[in-house]
Amino acid sequence: MKIPRIILLILVAGVSLSLPARAGPITDRWSAEATQTRAGRTYRTVATFTYDGMVSNGRALWRVDVRCEVRGPGANETSAVTGSGTAMLAQGGWSGNAPPLGDVYAIEAENDLGNGKGKLEVGNPNCASGIPVLRQGLHRALPKSEQDEGTKPSPTVAQTLAGRASSKDPPAGRPWMHNGSMVFADPETGLIVYHEPKASIRDVVPPGAVLFRGRLGPNRPVGGTAYAFKAGCPPAPYPVTGTYSDHAYTLRLRGAGPVRRGCEVVGYSDGSPHATLLFTYLLDD
Repeated sequence: MKIPRIILLILVAGVSLSLPARAGPITDRWSAEATQTRAGRTYRTVATFTYDGMVSNGRALWRVDVRCEVRGPGANETSAVTGSGTAMLAQGGWSGNAPPLGDVYAIEAENDLGNGKGKLEVGNPNCASGIPVLRQGLHRALPKSEQDEGTKPSPTVAQTLAGRASSKDPPAGRPWMHNGSMVFADPETGLIVYHEPKASIRDVVPPGAVLFRGRLGPNRPVGGTAYAFKAGCPPAPYPVTGTYSDHAYTLRLRGAGPVRRGCEVVGYSDGSPHATLLFTYLLDD
């Protein structure tokens, strides 16, 4: 499906949904944002994905809220359409439907094996699709100066990490060892990022790859999305919870890990080698 690009704005809408099962009090939220001008009209679309532990057929089920705006030439007012629904998290991407707008598909840059820039597609002529800017957590309303410019999106998390990896600078946060690889955990951004992958996985997991994204405050419950890596396949996301203690120097995450047939994720199991993630804190010299 080829749909013209647009700048995506974010809508966080409160919607009550009756869904099949709930895995636990996990909370995670991110949004895709972009803009485009076509035939003198400025289009903006916002897709916000929220996860609170819902599971369907063994896969994480997210709520998706979408807002599409159109502003005519020289107009101060915009017309908008909105939609809400659910999206399934599988194969490194989010695929779902947000009635009445239609199908929604999103993939983050680090999971995009096509061009490595990510993708957002919304199946409605009043919306647009393209390479998204990603934001973690709640989206803020853009100042008027940014709305008028509409062409200077902030860097994505993946772009920021890619810059750090290329310059060999360590990511933000504190260093930990995980299965022989050095990672950095940053409570402020909610990210655990590979910095020095061990030799045996270096061809699969590059420096800057995101291992975990979610809630990572020390000395309180941790929850979010972890990623399992396999050569030639997109990272497989799955929900995890755990504990992070600055005082005891412990970081542990657990959740039913993905089971693959080739690259396809066919289920999730507590017996997966990815089900338990243990980290050893590296003390400063």
